[in-house]
Amino acid sequence: MKTSRHSSPTSGAFVIPVTLAMLLLAVLLGNCVAQENTKAKAKTKSPAVTYAVQIEPVTSEEGALPAEFSMAIYENLVEQVTKTGKFQQVFRSGDKRAADVPNLLVLTSTLKSFQRGSETKRAVTTVGGATKIAVDAKLATRDSQVKFERTVEGKVRLFGENLKATQTLAKNIAKMINQSSL
Repeated sequence: MKTSRHSSPTSGAFVIPVTLAMLLLAVLLGNCVAQENTKAKAKTKSPAVTYAVQIEPVTSEEGALPAEFSMAIYENLVEQVTKTGKFQQVFRSGDKRAADVPNLLVLTSTLKSFQRGSETKRAVTTVGGATKIAVDAKLATRDSQVKFERTVEGKVRLFGENLKATQTLAKNIAKMINQSSL
């Protein structure tokens, strides 16, 4: 019977736990160094102003925007602006808690144009039936100092319900706010 001097039944059993322990130690040390670097960078930057936002319903001329579109825009705006994580708090219009919040911004949207499309036309042809909504979105302080103001559009061109244009509009507003220097 031939035996090897270099291998024993127990030598392999220690290699795996030791290797895992070394790998775990390396990961933990790497995380500590990364956290220290992040803390150092945070100390060197000037403290950023954190804002809260209050979202107001869309304003339009009487009958220019159907009620279901107005409500859908408002609800989608609340959802999408919250998702950005850009604001400390997001308040709905009329929320009394917002009165005591410092650094409150108010998001207003004024209807610029609305074209109700046809879901049937969109399904049959790719040329017609688009639903388009354009609003002037403005983010301002309580004393009317404008921080952000843009015309933003929402469209549904090919497939989908007409109200999908409201979701696209809200996503576009949230995207522009997120890219702003607030």
